[in-house]
Amino acid sequence: MNNNKTQWLRYTLLTLCSLFFVVPFGYAIYTSLLSKADIGKLVSISRLTLSNYSDILLNSDIRIWYMNSIIVTLGILVGNLLINTTAAYSLARLKYPGRGVVFFLIVGMMMVPYQVTIIPIYSMIVKLGWLNSYEGLILPFLFQGFLVFLMRQFFLSIPKELEEAAEVDGVTKIGTFFRIILPLSKGAIGTQIIFSFTGTWNSFVWPVTLVNDSRWYVLTVGLNTLKNRYFEWPNLTMTGVVLLTLPIIIVFLIFQRNLVQSIATTGLKG
Repeated sequence: MNNNKTQWLRYTLLTLCSLFFVVPFGYAIYTSLLSKADIGKLVSISRLTLSNYSDILLNSDIRIWYMNSIIVTLGILVGNLLINTTAAYSLARLKYPGRGVVFFLIVGMMMVPYQVTIIPIYSMIVKLGWLNSYEGLILPFLFQGFLVFLMRQFFLSIPKELEEAAEVDGVTKIGTFFRIILPLSKGAIGTQIIFSFTGTWNSFVWPVTLVNDSRWYVLTVGLNTLKNRYFEWPNLTMTGVVLLTLPIIIVFLIFQRNLVQSIATTGLKG
């Protein structure tokens, strides 16, 4: 009986917590479907319309901004998967002089506030002539210290006996990495995809600092200009919010199982 009460209480609390996230997004979807005449009103389903989506797609540069966000996000995501994963594996499994120092520096980088690095990075980007460019938006973020730390901790949880058995069979370090380690790391890689994608897709401070040409705006920066243009029409503003949020929800739904698996296994020793 006590177990049933505890379980019921747990699900009740989880349901209430989920409402804090679901209700605002539901409100955004509802408002995005309202006509200008129905703003602020509770209307029936028959009065909802998709005209706001056609208006914002046809009367703004949101398609260009969407494409810029996709290119920048995918570029950073691919770079993170390649660089962070291989760097983490070298720190977890390979032995070379200075490995501890490198790991210490990476952990130290995680303690430096992101805002502190904006000015030095911006100065370098200006000298390289990468203002209003994909290079300036992508290259500074191909390496993420936190994701390296995350992957390293996961690699440490994989039993070394698997690699030793592969070495006995004549498999090289590179072969072991691709044939054994990566297939066992789907949970951690899925988690890395979620963090990298959401962090890049929602990024605002760096794109708004680097870009001053509307043709190079990413979605977050472009929607901020729409908010200023359509501040009197919240239905159009909420339409932009929905379009911004949907890709994040899709990515999370696809990789949520990997996130749970990674959280459950990272740090466990084989």
